[in-house]
Amino acid sequence: MQELELTASVGNGADNTPEDILNIQKALNQIAGKIGLSTPLAEDGQIIDAHDQSPTCQAIGLLQTTLLGYRHPDNRIDCGGKSEQALKQALLPTPAYIPDLALPESAPQRGLSEPDYQDASELLSCDVAAIKAVSDVESSGSGFFASGAPCLLFEAHQFSKYSDHRFDDSHPDISSPKWNRALYAGGEKEYERLQQALTLDREAALKSASYGRYQIMGFNHQSAGYDDVESFVRDMFLAERHHLMAFVHFIQSNPKLLSAIQSLDWATFARYYNGPGYAENHYDEKLQRAYERHQG
Repeated sequence: MQELELTASVGNGADNTPEDILNIQKALNQIAGKIGLSTPLAEDGQIIDAHDQSPTCQAIGLLQTTLLGYRHPDNRIDCGGKSEQALKQALLPTPAYIPDLALPESAPQRGLSEPDYQDASELLSCDVAAIKAVSDVESSGSGFFASGAPCLLFEAHQFSKYSDHRFDDSHPDISSPKWNRALYAGGEKEYERLQQALTLDREAALKSASYGRYQIMGFNHQSAGYDDVESFVRDMFLAERHHLMAFVHFIQSNPKLLSAIQSLDWATFARYYNGPGYAENHYDEKLQRAYERHQG
């Protein structure tokens, strides 16, 4: 179906225009397996029973309990509300890029709130604008691609390192002894490169990509607060707040990064966060401009 668009609320005590009801019924049927809807809804654009007993309203309640964790669902979807956002995310194709990660069939929790940023700034004793600046530069302020998979960049030189250079000759497009910008596919095509590497050496592959809003490398999973790379990658698929907390742990683990973000020393921050070649890509200048924008 096309992207879900509502003109008014649907469900218990809602406006319930026939066109909106029909769109919700079609959408709920499409994600029936994700919310445990065993009997398809009649796609008739009608809610004729008492609202809280209507199959459509009960299906909305299933969505709220399954995807949002509500203990007491209100059985209605409001325009722009959390239930509508969860439904839109659930309608996106389920990422099939990383097999055998036991990912739950639910929409990722996108976005960060001001309280999220405030929590992180207190833990790091730095300006909220500084954290937002890193968000902008690393991932343009979003931790997920449109499909629902976390932003990702696969690094062939890291895969070469962690796989002991075993695939440099046979798979030069994903295993290279030196960094080579030309190997990047860009965007979600990076998952195709990761998928190929997974078939060769799973652990090395997962360690060789950067994930999420703050583009933390898999090999930094311990610094980010995880015992193993599998747990780290799983959490990156689930919620953007996990991206933020991994970033907080990573910065706390490196005194030079912590001092740099606190003092707004962007050159030092970029050197230790993006590598010694940061100046070539003007990371420090980008961070400074992003910080000033958020401060303003």
